[in-house]
Amino acid sequence: MIIGRSAEVEYLNKIFGSPEGSLVTLYGRAGVGTSSVWHEFVKDKKYIYIKCPKASSKQINFLIAGDLSLKGFDFNDPFPSFSTILESIYNKYKLDKFVLVLDDFENCFKADDSFVNDIFSYAKLNKNDNRSMCLLVSHDTRYVENAFISKIGKNALSLNGILKIQPVSFIDLVMYYNIEDTSVCMDYYALLGGNIGFYSCFDKKVSLKENIINNFLKPHSVFRRAGNDVVLEYLREVNVYATILYCLSNGHNKLNDIFLHTGFSRAKISVYLKNLMALDTVEKVASFDTPGNENTMKGVYRISNPIVNFWYKFVYPHESYLELMPADKFYDTFINDNISDFLKDTLPLICKEYLNLLNKKHGLPIKVSKYGEWVGKAGTIHYIGKDEHRNILAAYCALGNEPLNYSEYEWFDYCLKEARINPDYIYLFSKKGFDEDLEEMLTDKEVTYVDIRNL
Repeated sequence: MIIGRSAEVEYLNKIFGSPEGSLVTLYGRAGVGTSSVWHEFVKDKKYIYIKCPKASSKQINFLIAGDLSLKGFDFNDPFPSFSTILESIYNKYKLDKFVLVLDDFENCFKADDSFVNDIFSYAKLNKNDNRSMCLLVSHDTRYVENAFISKIGKNALSLNGILKIQPVSFIDLVMYYNIEDTSVCMDYYALLGGNIGFYSCFDKKVSLKENIINNFLKPHSVFRRAGNDVVLEYLREVNVYATILYCLSNGHNKLNDIFLHTGFSRAKISVYLKNLMALDTVEKVASFDTPGNENTMKGVYRISNPIVNFWYKFVYPHESYLELMPADKFYDTFINDNISDFLKDTLPLICKEYLNLLNKKHGLPIKVSKYGEWVGKAGTIHYIGKDEHRNILAAYCALGNEPLNYSEYEWFDYCLKEARINPDYIYLFSKKGFDEDLEEMLTDKEVTYVDIRNL
């Protein structure tokens, strides 16, 4: 079984085992493992795989028919209609239960509305005689979430499911690399996040510096053009999107900050941020609702894809030097002094995952029913959880390179006062341990101390 995807594969198997034919949409941004899910799902089944190219409708049919001819299909016309192609598949598998995988299906739907009608007619035909599952696969989250349903109209009633593949957790990364030193995995997670499709690119036998050089900086390396790739693949006006992503990666996280740096109108920036959020590349930070909402930072955005974030932080501003310098010199010049600050920003995400996992296993002092972070004008509370009885659990993750001490705790306590909450339980996380006097100073509070290195 592939790491971290058993629930998704089980979901597809359950639909496949139903007494009727089915139609399911499977999607997720590039790198999260969407392809791995369907590969795992079909490995013990008969299936036909069709890659839908970006082309005119006639060219799409020509290319698909050509591919299927190599698999034993016979078409009298080199330009058969898509309905003819589907009919040939239907006739060949009359007695079998199988899966039809249409990868990048949105290319067909964008080319001609007839593809929509043909696919749903095919699905209805199979639904009646319980023979196949049609799996519509896409890596374009923006299309699926914003245009797909309106495109198919009333045909949406024929869908048996829409499954979005989410990034995997930090624990999945630890399982993948099987490394006892979780601090190494923390660094990898800061650069790769939950994009499990890219885990194989990082070699645990070499240093983090070598992995960055090999994957981001060397000519023809996999992430050498990562920032541009995510924009070029799905969006126009690359220059505008690149400028906004640069702003976000360098601390200009509020709409007004981006306006002051770029000169773009606020309305324009909002539209472009919305498009980036639809691609799961940017997220808007929503603070947990507390009585101290007037002290929160509003309209805060950040890059949610760490690969893109790294690229715009370190590579994009200095691309001319990347062409002139050896990769190791580029790292020493532009990355080395700031990489530790970049890596530590992912620690609160790991702490949140840890608390959510404990909550699922009933390992917290309360059963959290709602949680989030609180981004205040003075500082951040990395996790606030509340149960149905309004009991509150708050957590803070030390981001420095020293043991968490009482002075730093006082700053966290000040943020709690700004948020106007008095937590019943407190969790403190640190990658460098805790000052030996801290526990003595907090004897009047219900505090749990967690060394992140031992997660």
